[in-house]
Amino acid sequence: MKRTECQVLKPWLIRAGLVLLVTGSADCATAWFAQQPLRWCALIGASLPLSMTLFVIIPMLRQESRKS
Repeated sequence: MKRTECQVLKPWLIRAGLVLLVTGSADCATAWFAQQPLRWCALIGASLPLSMTLFVIIPMLRQESRKS
């Protein structure tokens, strides 16, 4: 049976959504509670590509290479 595009991308989308949710929540909490929020919010926002790479791209690529 052929897998549809949605079925293929679902694990990637779930992981990416969770990383975005956690990063956005941390950014909001930092802006709300920190003494100097601009610096910390910028660092959290700038860490998003690294977080996506570490928690989404690398594990999913490893998982796909094990399957094949």
